[in-house]
Amino acid sequence: MALANLKKIDKKLQDIYKDQVTTTVAVTPEPFVDKSDLLFEQMNFIAAYNKQLLHIA
Repeated sequence: MALANLKKIDKKLQDIYKDQVTTTVAVTPEPFVDKSDLLFEQMNFIAAYNKQLLHIA
C-alpha cells in the first residue's frame, strides 16, 4: 500500500464511523496502571493447574 493513500483511507474511515461512538471518556480518568505482574502470576497459576490436571508435574 502506498503511503500516499493513507490519508484517503483515514478520511474514508472517519466518514464511515462519524455517527458511531468509538471511544469512551471516563468521568474521572484513572492513570495508567501496570498490571503485567498480575497477568504473569495468573498465567503461571493456570499453567500449574493444567499441569496438575494432565499429571505432567
